Amino acid sequence: MITIDEQIRAEFARLFQEWSGEEPRAISALPESGSYRLYARISGPSKQAVAVWYSDLKENLAFIGFATHFKNAGLPVPEIYACSADSLCYLQEDFGDHDLFEILHQPDGPIDQGNRMSLLNKVVEWLPRIQIEGHKGLNYDLAYPRKVFDRQSMLWDLNYFKYNFLKVIRVSFDEQALEDDFNTFTTFLAEAPQNAFLYRDFQSRNIMIRNNEPWFIDFQGGRMGFPGYDLASLLFDAKAGLSPDERHSLYATYIRSMEKFDPAWPALMERYYPGFVLIRKMQALGAFGFRGLIEKKKGFLQSIPPAMINLEWVTTHFRIEPEIPELWRILCELPHHHSMKKIMADISKYPDEK
Repeated sequence: MITIDEQIRAEFARLFQEWSGEEPRAISALPESGSYRLYARISGPSKQAVAVWYSDLKENLAFIGFATHFKNAGLPVPEIYACSADSLCYLQEDFGDHDLFEILHQPDGPIDQGNRMSLLNKVVEWLPRIQIEGHKGLNYDLAYPRKVFDRQSMLWDLNYFKYNFLKVIRVSFDEQALEDDFNTFTTFLAEAPQNAFLYRDFQSRNIMIRNNEPWFIDFQGGRMGFPGYDLASLLFDAKAGLSPDERHSLYATYIRSMEKFDPAWPALMERYYPGFVLIRKMQALGAFGFRGLIEKKKGFLQSIPPAMINLEWVTTHFRIEPEIPELWRILCELPHHHSMKKIMADISKYPDEK
């Protein structure tokens, strides 16, 4: 059960009353997400909002600034209703409780599963608009921790994967050879054009569904970058459970949408997309290692087995342009590493997260 500090609760109530003109009738904490932010639903006699508290001021300012810009551009993101003087608390539009992850996994959920691909296509068709239209005039001084998903950012992700996943499960590798491959790989990826908004965490939990339409949240980590990264985040989301045929169809939908903005995008995607799929998979495994293997969060541990299935598919069907022999060997062998059996056994030891 998540508790809300009384001082934070009082600030939530003050912001709500200031915005709505109503006394809040209920303030209830929402389930913990992949971040350390505190979310709560606040409701009054006629109005409702989601309240957020987080101690990272720069991340808060990024979300508030990006959301305001995107909303003004006509994109389906939450409206920011109110913000505290110190920007540690703010109120945002409430899109309800149903996200894309739930829709994909509950046959009896709020959306007829016969409309599954229709809904996924809507999501993928919105993505280029967020990336291209949202990019225009966006204040990237707000981006945190960097303005661009550049080589430095990529190397952070690869080292996150190395130290929080490979070393934790005790994968053997040649340290210098792996570092050489990291440098070769990131040099290649950094050649891709970085002239779009990179959402950074475009996955099923961050896409809310209201009235059979997608609404997008949690883009505070966004920055300039190559847009194929975001498509990889969605299509190879470990627990989303998309089939290869679905991924192929959605990739084609995305390419058609991107081509409307610039006919050069299909060729760019063909060259660079496999590499961005790979780096996104490694970033996600780093997160699963840190939050699951180290912090013992069951939900993140449960993401590791499907991530291994995805990784095996990627290494079987994709080829990367640069030569990265040590890294490629590790990625090909990882799904069959002996530690995977232990991870599977460990999942059952932890209670379900509330």
